[in-house]
Amino acid sequence: MTVPQNPWQQGQNPQQFAPHAGYPQQVPAGKPRVPGTVGFASVVGLVMPPLSAALSVLNFVIMIVMFGKYISDIWSALLTNMIFVGIAVVSAVLWIVFSLLMRRGRGWARTVLVVMSAIWLIYTIYSIASFLVAVGGNFGPVFSSPSAIIGLVQMFIIVPITTVLFIVLVFLKPSNDYFKAARGR
Repeated sequence: MTVPQNPWQQGQNPQQFAPHAGYPQQVPAGKPRVPGTVGFASVVGLVMPPLSAALSVLNFVIMIVMFGKYISDIWSALLTNMIFVGIAVVSAVLWIVFSLLMRRGRGWARTVLVVMSAIWLIYTIYSIASFLVAVGGNFGPVFSSPSAIIGLVQMFIIVPITTVLFIVLVFLKPSNDYFKAARGR
């Protein structure tokens, strides 16, 4: 007489099941696959800071065109704006480099980008507060200037949303698992 087979046992070992979603999948060479969270965060880092820097350059050019005849009177404001545009361009280049390194599993690049995000976000909050104090509720003249509209889009939409999104994405469980797996290679 044969022993009846357990109907719940299908002949598979539990080890044969695929790993849970969210864990980095292993490719044959032993390198973990980039999870969607890290992939999307690196795209945010590759697109948004350069876009913000390009908007800063455009804003600077518009300012020079609009106030070109008064440049001798606003030299200090022009120089200050030029310094901030230079910082934006250099930061965008650093974001690109560190985003590519982060995508390859470099945890230190993630840390550098999170620090850069935090600094950018704090500066933006300071800029928003300064702007609101400066206009004192009179937004009419602000919306008549294309340069100011570009600055407002950056200050109120692009920077806050993308920096917070980036920080959240790189610390989600799939991202943390990816960086742990990449560190172990």
